[in-house]
Amino acid sequence: MEIGQTVGDAAVKISESIGAHCIVSIEKKIHEGIDEESPFYMDIKVGVFRRVKDKVYAKEEYTTKVKKPEQGHMAPLRKILMSAINKKYISKGERVVCIQDESIGTGYKGVIFIFDVDNLFFNLSTHKLVENFNSDIIETVVDMALEIGREGREGKKVGTAFVIGNKDEIMNHTKQLIINPFLGYPEDSRKITDPRMRETVKEFAQLDGCFMVDESGTILSAGTYINVDSVDLIDIPHGYGTRHRCCAAITKKTNAVAVVVSESGGKVKIFKNGRLVMGL
Repeated sequence: MEIGQTVGDAAVKISESIGAHCIVSIEKKIHEGIDEESPFYMDIKVGVFRRVKDKVYAKEEYTTKVKKPEQGHMAPLRKILMSAINKKYISKGERVVCIQDESIGTGYKGVIFIFDVDNLFFNLSTHKLVENFNSDIIETVVDMALEIGREGREGKKVGTAFVIGNKDEIMNHTKQLIINPFLGYPEDSRKITDPRMRETVKEFAQLDGCFMVDESGTILSAGTYINVDSVDLIDIPHGYGTRHRCCAAITKKTNAVAVVVSESGGKVKIFKNGRLVMGL
């Protein structure tokens, strides 16, 4: 029996034994007649199989584009399955068995893993981080921050920050340290949720200062200094540096959310209402 069939059969048995709500399959989408593909991104085909009765499953399917994972690394699951959340294919409170096959290019012949939707997606909503913004924007920024913290850039550790909020509110408390590299480009080409922006953001993450992002996910600036008094922050632990304190301060002055990557350890901190609400 082929490995893929064996893995699929095992996923069905695991799903039944643990009472999972559905099975998700993740594989590379093959485009007929295309000789060359992007060296950085791939199209992923996602199938969501929900049991309607014994050994009978209804299937929903969609495609999404993600960065190609490195050998030995898992594909970015939250990014891949965000559309499943938005389309209501998987929901809050559910448990999912997920299959990833070798076409993804991670080096594994097949992988089965189990996750609870709440733990993977809804920790952000627990702290009301997505009440003013599209969840896809927050998820994208957090995933990007985790990637920057984990990988750095060109072998060097990188610290940076993202402030997401109303343009007029957040930009009123900033000044530009350098010429804004995003100035003058159309809004549609500056969406942080666009996979093509990922490498650009990671490159500019090496600059001092922060990324400013509006509610629609448009990147307003990079290399930006936050000009807010942070002396009255009583809920920020001692030992946090200027970047963390300034980001916390702007979330106290505005309705923004700030995501900060620590240069020293690569850890990601999320601030809202002047307080640290989550560490990743």
